[in-house]
Amino acid sequence: MMHYTRTAWLFLAVCLMVSWSQAQLYQTSWEAPTFTAGGSVNGIDGWANGSGSGASHSISTEQARTGSQSLKWDNSGSQNSFYSVRRAFTWAPNDPNNKIVVSTYVWISGDTQTNRIYGLYLTSTETGTLGTTILGVTIDGDGRVRAGTSWGATYLGTPIGQAEAGTYKERWLKLELTLDRNSGAATATVSGFSSGPDISASFTQITEPRNVNLGTDYVTTSNRAGVAYFDDLEIRLEPGTPFEGWDEQQNGGGDAGELVGTAQRVASPGAQPCFTPVTRIRGDMAENDTDMYVICITDPANFSATTVGTTSWDTQLWLFRCDGFGVVHNDDNPNGTGLQSRIDNRTNCIQSPGIYLLAITRYNRDAVNSRGELIWAASPSNQVRCPDGPGQNSPLAGWSTPTTTAGRYVIQLQGAYFVDANGTSGGDVNGDGCVDDADLLAVLFAFGSVGPRPEDLNCDGIVDDADLLLVLFAFGSGC
Repeated sequence: MMHYTRTAWLFLAVCLMVSWSQAQLYQTSWEAPTFTAGGSVNGIDGWANGSGSGASHSISTEQARTGSQSLKWDNSGSQNSFYSVRRAFTWAPNDPNNKIVVSTYVWISGDTQTNRIYGLYLTSTETGTLGTTILGVTIDGDGRVRAGTSWGATYLGTPIGQAEAGTYKERWLKLELTLDRNSGAATATVSGFSSGPDISASFTQITEPRNVNLGTDYVTTSNRAGVAYFDDLEIRLEPGTPFEGWDEQQNGGGDAGELVGTAQRVASPGAQPCFTPVTRIRGDMAENDTDMYVICITDPANFSATTVGTTSWDTQLWLFRCDGFGVVHNDDNPNGTGLQSRIDNRTNCIQSPGIYLLAITRYNRDAVNSRGELIWAASPSNQVRCPDGPGQNSPLAGWSTPTTTAGRYVIQLQGAYFVDANGTSGGDVNGDGCVDDADLLAVLFAFGSVGPRPEDLNCDGIVDDADLLLVLFAFGSGC
């Protein structure tokens, strides 16, 4: 019995070690042989010079929290501006760990002046420097801690706390940033003072980080000399808040297509077609990408889809009938300012309930027909519009204009529902959650009708025996 218990504990420990290694994106203590004392980190282990070409940094043996080396910033002389070094990391869109935790330790010399700053920064691009900070935390020579979702907040912002005199210099302080990409909840914390509480603040940030910067800055040009050392940088992932909605990778199994025949069907065995709501769709926008999803709309007046407040880059939203003909489109927020999008039925473009195709693109990647004509005109950008381009009377055939990688997006939905595995309503013509005689009669009364209508369940342009069979095979579902 004792032997079994010891074996079980050993197995559990191994599992935890594997899990930890998978969750850790990067770690360094700036040790040899990777880093050489007296040298720069530029070009080593993925590091590159950032702001100010990384001036004033070097690998040092003067101070170390672990091992014998650390990253030194010497701003005691003429190199007294703002400088950083940077390193990109990859946070995969389909990684189940949705919270990132980035931490490092900083040792501030006793003679560092009041306006010299040292900090930890996350930026929005793989080559981002301090100017593209989306979350940062700093501490200056006077013990003032600043943090926020922009570079300016880390040196111009009102401090989030003040360390007590004599508690923060000549000792290792921990700087930590966390960001949950599902909820947007972010934190910035400085801890390790010899007395007094940790200093922390909470923020909201919907932009995902792509790299980390370690660096130095200043509050004003006076009293800005200083020296500090960084050690034990770690970037790891944790589970975070579960995502409630449809995920392109986790639920859809891969990249959503961009045309009628390749659109990703928002379908689940546990969801009732045209009855179970889908409230959010999350995906990742790659280079030259368009993502299209098959959804059900039962009440056009109640439908909306928006990226406002959920996505950081310049989006466009599009809605098509299941046969590819355009329905409604928006580029820039019609309810205010901003480059995110919202579509709804304020212009009565959605004429009837049914199966629709919802698409998202980066700005200027536009829907075109087989002749390359725009289905919607390029402007006005801040209105919700029915098709109004030269190709408005033709179905979708492709997308114009190459675009660069944009990253994560979330579409917030109202009045949108799951479809079945075939991308249809599953025989529920009237959307009441039950496939019964009412649906059967609806198909029979519309038998032979052409054009888009809810009774055309398979979206082939005509209500016929194929649609009747769909109702018959699903008869009684949901009832």
